[in-house]
Amino acid sequence: MKAITITLFTLLIPALHAAGRTHWYEIDYDKSQIGFLAKSRVVNANGLFRKWHFKGKISGTLHVVGDLEIDCNSIDTDNERRDKHLRSADFFDCGKIRQHTFRIRTVKPDNANALKATKYEVHGELTLRGTTQNVEFTLTREGNENAFSLTGSVLIDREKFGITYNSALNPIEKIVRIDIRVALKKKAEK
Repeated sequence: MKAITITLFTLLIPALHAAGRTHWYEIDYDKSQIGFLAKSRVVNANGLFRKWHFKGKISGTLHVVGDLEIDCNSIDTDNERRDKHLRSADFFDCGKIRQHTFRIRTVKPDNANALKATKYEVHGELTLRGTTQNVEFTLTREGNENAFSLTGSVLIDREKFGITYNSALNPIEKIVRIDIRVALKKKAEK
């Protein structure tokens, strides 16, 4: 059970005001990823969502508007049989619901100058299988103003999203960890 969501948030990234111009950031998808860890008694499921996209904007005042959309069919645990089961109605129900969403509501840096912050508190709404829950987590920043990464994890209760499947042989914990790494780079000015 993997929960998606997460968050990414990543986009929380601040935009810059310099010399009267507004600078924006874009995600470097090749250096970014959304992963998860679902523990169970016998075999843990550790995997990635290979396809996700951010639709939105990040203003120079760090006003973030947008959604992180995750394609549930892109789940990859390096075990095709398990991936097929995770895509089924027992888990993500990808036949009916192809994407899950994290809607960013607020991003609060730990510094008044967002680009000098090292941590960002992210609040938003995660929707999985048609159920929406409030989610919050912290991302840690590394890098400079031209390119940096945001990393963090969030724990979610899969059962609150209607993912209640379990196995008598391999009971799955209800708490799933989502790991996020988002690499951002300054967008070229037009």
